[in-house]
Amino acid sequence: MKGARVLAALGLLAGAMTIAGCNGDYSGSGSGSGDTGAGDGSNSGGGDGDFASTEAFFDARVAPHMDFCRTCHVPDGVADTDDGRRFMLSANEAQDYANFKAAWEAMGGGVADSRLLVMNTEGGESHSGGRNWPEDSGIYRDVVTLLQCWDDPENCDLRADGDVGEQRPLLGSSRARHVWETFCADKPDDAELPADPRTLVRPGANEGNAVFYNAYWQDCHAELPEHKQQVTTCGEYRARRDKGLHFLKDVLPASAMSAEEFNSTWEKWGYDERPENFEEQYRLRYGLNKAPFDNPYPLPGEDPVATDGGSGQLPQGLRQIKDEDGNWTGQIGTAACFQCHGGYIDGPGDREVVGLDNLGIGNSNYDVRMDAQDRALWAGTPLSGRLPNVLDVNRLFNIGIKQRGQNNAVGAFEVLITLLDLDSLGLNPNPLKTVVGDSGLQDIAHPLAHTQDTPQWWNLSHRPRKFFDAGVSSDSTRIIMAAGPGEYSLLLSSDGKAYRDHIAEYDQAVEAFLLSLESPPFPGEIDEDLARQGAVIFHSLDLWSRSGNEDRPEPLGGNGSCASCHGAYSPRYVHDETYLEDPALEGVAGHISPLDVIGTDRARSDMLTPTLRERWDTTYWAFPEGSENYIPPEEKSYALESADDMYPTSQRPSGACGWQKDVIGYQAPPLYGVWASPPYFHNGSVPTLEQVLDPSQRPAIWQRRIREEGLVKGFDLRMETAYDYERVGWKHDELTCAEIPGNAVANCSPMQDEGPSLVQTVENALKGTVSWAGLLPLTDPSEDGFDKRLVYDSRILGNGKEGHEFTDVLTEQERRAVIEYLKTL
Repeated sequence: MKGARVLAALGLLAGAMTIAGCNGDYSGSGSGSGDTGAGDGSNSGGGDGDFASTEAFFDARVAPHMDFCRTCHVPDGVADTDDGRRFMLSANEAQDYANFKAAWEAMGGGVADSRLLVMNTEGGESHSGGRNWPEDSGIYRDVVTLLQCWDDPENCDLRADGDVGEQRPLLGSSRARHVWETFCADKPDDAELPADPRTLVRPGANEGNAVFYNAYWQDCHAELPEHKQQVTTCGEYRARRDKGLHFLKDVLPASAMSAEEFNSTWEKWGYDERPENFEEQYRLRYGLNKAPFDNPYPLPGEDPVATDGGSGQLPQGLRQIKDEDGNWTGQIGTAACFQCHGGYIDGPGDREVVGLDNLGIGNSNYDVRMDAQDRALWAGTPLSGRLPNVLDVNRLFNIGIKQRGQNNAVGAFEVLITLLDLDSLGLNPNPLKTVVGDSGLQDIAHPLAHTQDTPQWWNLSHRPRKFFDAGVSSDSTRIIMAAGPGEYSLLLSSDGKAYRDHIAEYDQAVEAFLLSLESPPFPGEIDEDLARQGAVIFHSLDLWSRSGNEDRPEPLGGNGSCASCHGAYSPRYVHDETYLEDPALEGVAGHISPLDVIGTDRARSDMLTPTLRERWDTTYWAFPEGSENYIPPEEKSYALESADDMYPTSQRPSGACGWQKDVIGYQAPPLYGVWASPPYFHNGSVPTLEQVLDPSQRPAIWQRRIREEGLVKGFDLRMETAYDYERVGWKHDELTCAEIPGNAVANCSPMQDEGPSLVQTVENALKGTVSWAGLLPLTDPSEDGFDKRLVYDSRILGNGKEGHEFTDVLTEQERRAVIEYLKTL
């Protein structure tokens, strides 16, 4: 594979026509060309498809494919290069015959070796438009017939048969709508559901095709009772979906404060009186965003029962609690899921970007550290921001957070399994559980310090596995509820039964609601001509055929394009059996890229220690109930239940859904709504899509646009002022280390401008080698040191901006086209 690509790259350097080409749907069954004929403009055989001239033949058989060529081979298109100009079309279709023949002559003529032909066939030179004319296709035979007539007019035989084939559009997107949501829109309750496309991704799926899968679906519920199996009818699906939304809005919130406490939060901000825009400032300070549903709370003096909850509006992440009779109580609860998944982008003018249908934008705005500081005993004093609140639970479960917008969900889970028994979920604290493997001390160096950018909920519908490393099957629904108990009385108990019952009640309902979500459409203008060019590049260009990628590790499979990892979206390619064996797989992304191929910061992957991966397989989360030796927790002795966490026995067998260990790397996500999910990469290290595709533009230290309201400041979420429509992502300023708030010794290296400071070097080494070092509440005590949380510093362990560098071979025009295409998804 490598050798073929090197040869292709050499051919490209020798003058290959590099960009996009003609395409066809291969339903035509043409008979091929004969080897005799009366000459150009006549034929000798008659029959099915006789043509009076080569022009007539071209118009009927080849011209229908020229619109695809025209996508890129036009002035200012991505094929408008020194090589590509030898085949250029115009907006005038009447000129296609003359332009096609002129291109054939400019490239040296010929038939079998004509570059017009071989660029589009398997084994030909590099072609960004892909291999569109397989040798058994009707378009291939038609072009051969045409070229033979041009090459040898005296023996021209212009016969053809079969249909030319349907030309499907290049643009179109399901916007992440799961097939069940679409199917059931107008179906009765008893309508039987079609197959979930994610379940099709099993070993051997799509083998040999352009889109490559190695992150496989597992059925976690196969051995559970019938009522825990997947739903089979539209009525069952809708019931679960609606129950899931009810859980997130009204069951999840855990008691946190009274309305009186919430209404007086401003006292910690330095005010003498409540600001008029208190709600806006609250959202800005803590990074909790507008709720796209009615989310009331009582203003001072209001009765929540008499005012239908009150006239105020809480942000996502907070929710007023109702009593058993459904009455508002005036108690404000924390809805933990929406703290990290309750993102928001303030659309241009009066346009709302996020609605109830597309809840679940990852919240790259939540300020864990500010939230923790304002809960500290010294909140509102000169010590605020200078001393860490080590007792705050929010801080404990977000270990290692250095900046606003990040979270550490996996680190929080490791805390959880350290505190709780692995199969009963009752209290059984033991920090050695995450560092002592089955064979001894195999992972004593356990960083537990690396944070992540929250992914989008709507993409779950097109992921056969979840988490950044594809750790578990998307059917592993229990883990959705790891933070679901809300009240600590459910989370922390001696036997864990209430916790397990709570999970069993709602886990599949929450999943059903997440499947119903869809990505928001891009709210700006889209250049559709440019986007169509981007669709071709995205699906067809083998990046490893380009000069610059010869020595970089290759993907494990696929055609080397963006789509080979991220999935196929364009209707033209979705219905091409060389891309997907089933069109139902549209947008499904199940590709784990090894660390040496993707090249992104590996600390997040390294954090998932061998001990954790092994131990997961025998936990409650892995669905062990169907195993032969399984003993329910309530039937075990206390001694056995406590001991088998450290020393697994046959009574704690492996479950149906273990942790993926075959490929250690990162899973390429589906790209629906990717425009709405900056910053990019698993750690949020890259602020725009342009910088994802062009690594040379990535800043080492940067800051998003800051918005100030009174005494409060935070990230600006307004598209009109903070969003970059062209580069697609957040506007930002590149900083030097000297411009970072706080102590210069903590920020700058005395030996190298771009290197980590001495403080960072020590902290990185400590957290990279010592178990649980991430719990150390280090902070910068400088007067403005707390504000460094508003700066992204890629020198911090786990924050690296490297990786995905194989896209640096794209030209500027190609990069613009791909970005424009991604806006359409």
